Amino acid sequence: MKNINDLILTIFLMKSLPEMNGLEISKKILELNPQAKVIIYTGFDSELTMVFDQLIEEGVSGIVSKCASVDTLIRAVHAVIGGYSVVPNTIVREAIHNHRSKKEIESLFSKRELEIIKALIDGNTNKKIADKLYISQRSIEYHLRSIYKKLGIHSREQVADRVKEMGIVLPASFEQK
Repeated sequence: MKNINDLILTIFLMKSLPEMNGLEISKKILELNPQAKVIIYTGFDSELTMVFDQLIEEGVSGIVSKCASVDTLIRAVHAVIGGYSVVPNTIVREAIHNHRSKKEIESLFSKRELEIIKALIDGNTNKKIADKLYISQRSIEYHLRSIYKKLGIHSREQVADRVKEMGIVLPASFEQK
């Protein structure tokens, strides 16, 4: 940025936009002006760790806690204008921890088990899953026992909730092979 005219500050009060969250507002701003520098000013630091990857992918340049001093906020704005990203260490550490935990959880399951979990959540019967994967129903039952044990559950009705709770990323679709 060459001068102050290049800097446009827009302040959104979340109360005035109850139908949108910070991520949605950021997306909208960056769609309208891809060169915009967006800093999330939040009182919900811990909730941002869950969407940290998304925020970065969408182009958010910084995150500043409402608990931060005015000096910290000013330094963050200057850093972002200078081309840097600003994220509190606590959020970075938590995001890294969450990322590692997700990877560890996902590595517990084979590719086949993840396909079966996805098919199960999509409402497929054991027979339909077996047919689509070209394996026997008995193999599906074997895989389900293993999946239930790894998820710490006892029935197919619990699968979707547990997978969501654990943050497991599933294949995009369950297609015939």
